[in-house]
Amino acid sequence: MTTETPPAVLRLSAELGAGTDLYRRALAFNDDDAERKALMAQVWRDTPWMVDAYTGSHDDNRRLDLMQWCREQFGPEAWPIHGRPGQWHSGGATVHGWTWMGFATEEQMRRFVDRWPAPNVGANRTAEGGPVERPVVQL
Repeated sequence: MTTETPPAVLRLSAELGAGTDLYRRALAFNDDDAERKALMAQVWRDTPWMVDAYTGSHDDNRRLDLMQWCREQFGPEAWPIHGRPGQWHSGGATVHGWTWMGFATEEQMRRFVDRWPAPNVGANRTAEGGPVERPVVQL
């Protein structure tokens, strides 16, 4: 059973600066494009506890397994641009096995990071699950 965080509480938390540094960087990255910035805010505002998670390659089941785990732990995935609320959201792009994952609360994010550590790269990751340092690539 999952406990739903009311959308108004999630938005207020995001507006007050709750969330990870990755969340704040994701929103700040598009400062020169108001439309893209608004879209990023809409996509991530209810799941500001973001990590750059190792989801693996397309030839293994890690991504499918962790998505199923998230559904079992936190309920259906949020699809904010389609009006579907939820407690977690997976980014649409995976680069070299890494995908942004967002959660409604810090506790949910920590549970995810504890359950799905990146294999053989732990020494090179931050507490939020992101790389110690990695350049941002704009496609």
